[in-house]
Amino acid sequence: MRVLCPLRLATVAVAVSVTPLYANAAGDIAVIRSRDLEPYNQAFAGFSEACSSHINQYTLGGNRASQQRMAQEIAETKPRLVLAIGLVAAKLAKEDLKDIRTLYIMVSNPKKHDLVGNNIAGITLNIPVDTQFKAYKTLVPGLRTIGVVYDANNSGELIREANAVAKKLGVEIVAVSVQSQKEVPEALRGMLGKVDAVWMVPDETVVTTDSFKYFLLTTLENGVPFFAASDIFVEAGALAALTPDYTDVGRQGCQLAMGFTDGQLTLAEAGARPPRKVNLSLNLKTAKKIGLAIPTPVIESAKLVYR
Repeated sequence: MRVLCPLRLATVAVAVSVTPLYANAAGDIAVIRSRDLEPYNQAFAGFSEACSSHINQYTLGGNRASQQRMAQEIAETKPRLVLAIGLVAAKLAKEDLKDIRTLYIMVSNPKKHDLVGNNIAGITLNIPVDTQFKAYKTLVPGLRTIGVVYDANNSGELIREANAVAKKLGVEIVAVSVQSQKEVPEALRGMLGKVDAVWMVPDETVVTTDSFKYFLLTTLENGVPFFAASDIFVEAGALAALTPDYTDVGRQGCQLAMGFTDGQLTLAEAGARPPRKVNLSLNLKTAKKIGLAIPTPVIESAKLVYR
């Protein structure tokens, strides 16, 4: 079964120089993209729009040896900062550009991938659980129980945080741990009748093409609101999702970069920060199918509405 993950390497490596107005000296910032993907492009657009520095762009491709050669080329330009867009780029910077300050964006679960240290920091794609649950409570009046299927090896820390947050909000989490993709359908069936909604977390074991179809069909058949991990899933039929605003993630990255280069902030102090702006997407056809009336102000606040 295919895991729904966009972080695959491209087959071509390119370097492009971008010089916005009021550029500083050449080689100021090296931008490494894991792949030429639209979300990454949006994040870069936000960064370059906000930061008036000379930027050398690189998009990863090829095998490990070619990536190492690219890292060597970047090191020789002596940039004052590396902006790594995506996990693969962030890991390359961490491993092969140790002496250059690295700021990552568009990365989920950086701690899991050891993207920590005195010379690396960034903005994660992980939206705080309390932000998610507060939004979901506005969507589903009387929301009291939320079911989630997860792999403890991947998402155990997230579920522990979710339990603590849910308790403060008067919500109970019904969490079922699985160790393989085969266990997901049974785990989902087991919570039906016990939960008011189902929450899909971005867990590599749980989120596959097949499992999403099963989540979608099962929740629709049983009239259960389904909160997904991406607006792509909402377009396909999930009720709702919260996603980072990718362009603003780039702008937020620029603000951190300026703080680092001006000496106002160290990477160790910055650590991993959540996105400051998130977008809500809704599927009103799904809401109608499950008999859910979403308040008009919530619909008006959504970035994407599928009708």
